[in-house]
Amino acid sequence: MQNAENFKRGTVELVILSVLTQKDLYGYELVKTISEKSEKNFDLPLGTLYPVLYRLVENGLISDRDEVVNKRLRKYYHLEEKGKEYYKELLAEYEKISLGVNLILKAVDEK
Repeated sequence: MQNAENFKRGTVELVILSVLTQKDLYGYELVKTISEKSEKNFDLPLGTLYPVLYRLVENGLISDRDEVVNKRLRKYYHLEEKGKEYYKELLAEYEKISLGVNLILKAVDEK
């Protein structure tokens, strides 16, 4: 469904930053956590995740660090202070838009 994909694309940053408010995570762990917390209603392919992570790092919103776990190199992502502020802005914008959409849908359903 193309509309669902377009809507999801606009919320990927918000979802990633939200999950990173809890703890530092590596890529696959981010995907898994997002899927679990959304009760599998929001699946984020790794091919979508990494370009967003790279952009967030480039903009100083998150940082990354390499860590060896069980002889495997993992890149963990950490939410920086600038990213926390950006997350709050995105969340406020999302809530405002969501409220507006819900009000419109409710008004249309009542007629």
